[in-house]
Amino acid sequence: MNFSAFLFVSLFVYTQCDPQQHAIEACEQKSGITKEILQDLRAGKFDNPKAAPYLLCTHKVIGFQNEAGELQADKIEYHLKKVCRTQEQMQLIEQQCLHNKETPEKTALEFIKCSYIYLYGNTN
Repeated sequence: MNFSAFLFVSLFVYTQCDPQQHAIEACEQKSGITKEILQDLRAGKFDNPKAAPYLLCTHKVIGFQNEAGELQADKIEYHLKKVCRTQEQMQLIEQQCLHNKETPEKTALEFIKCSYIYLYGNTN
């Protein structure tokens, strides 16, 4: 499974029930994210200023971050098991990427950027 699948399966697997679908849609509206920006995220382009607020909002919806913005390792690990090719890859992502940053938005963005690097080698 590729990174865009990780990112968007993680974000949208929870949209099967209406409350979460509405929450994800609310994140899109609140952040002003567009389909083009979402495509850029899938391609490893994370430099848009609307990316971090969107990622934080969706991370809260799916449980990757709690209301305080702190990463939730158990929830993330559950999803990493589905997308990592090896146990070693999963451990590297956990060791290198599961770190809270100065702000919740920066935490969301840096986690996704870091994960992308360990899954695909670099960001664009």
